[in-house]
Amino acid sequence: MDEELYNAFATPVTPITFARNTMLENETGTMQKPPKLMNIEEFKGWGGRFENWVHANYLDAWECVETKYVRPMNDDEEPVPIKDLSADARKKYKDEKMMLSLLQQAVKEDIMVLVQHNGTSYSIWKALRSKFRGSEEMVKSKKSLLKKEFDLFRGLKNESTREIIERYCNLLANMKTLSIEKTNEELIEKLADALPYETWGTYLMILRNKKGFNNLTLSKFIEKIEAQEMEQRKVIRMKDFDGEQDIGLYYKSGVNEKSSNLSPKIETAYSVKNSSESSSKGSSSKTSFTSFPSFDPNISATKNGKKL
Repeated sequence: MDEELYNAFATPVTPITFARNTMLENETGTMQKPPKLMNIEEFKGWGGRFENWVHANYLDAWECVETKYVRPMNDDEEPVPIKDLSADARKKYKDEKMMLSLLQQAVKEDIMVLVQHNGTSYSIWKALRSKFRGSEEMVKSKKSLLKKEFDLFRGLKNESTREIIERYCNLLANMKTLSIEKTNEELIEKLADALPYETWGTYLMILRNKKGFNNLTLSKFIEKIEAQEMEQRKVIRMKDFDGEQDIGLYYKSGVNEKSSNLSPKIETAYSVKNSSESSSKGSSSKTSFTSFPSFDPNISATKNGKKL
């Protein structure tokens, strides 16, 4: 019963939504797994997120990255068996293995294959940094391309305002990863210029002339755009009040045309009984003179045995 109730009200997850959630988890990590390095070019931004995640969850393990771990050796120059390790040596061994496990989870396999290391977490981290520095020419080329893309950014044909903003924010996220900086004024002006002039020209002109516009941050500017878009939708709805419902504004599940005009009804034993009774009464009223089946129109009233 509980499972049926959950399935009835659970919002279906589309493939696009699932892909976006997966990308977000890879970028920021979760409580159970660290952020994932998908491309060596992203090492600079990923490295800080990964370090913070490990510090918050496995601080002792991070020491193995800062200080090279060396396993104790016996007189025959062989590793001391784990069962013979002291409590302190066993803890350091466990921290090293934990750090190795986290790196294996966080670094994409094809990247790990390309870096040269001796199997310790210290050497892997060092090799990743060296690999990133070795690809600086590639990073430099990508930075140049992103700068050009920023200069050319504009809304595409049939692209909604929300889609323009989402694409713009993704561009800024990539620029931030490569340490490409723009002033707040440049960020706002570029987004404003990318919005369709036919829809936003008048509003943006009014907004620019308002006091405090120069002090707006990009996030505040986007909030104003989203609020104005909602107001525009409301005005359109009021002008076309008898039009079709915009169900997608508040309800994500699919609704067919017939059921969209019906209110949900909950049947109870009482309502079912009344429904059956009203049905039987309706059928009887078609075959009798009145709703009282025993009434005879030819019967005369009497009082004390005398006809009235």
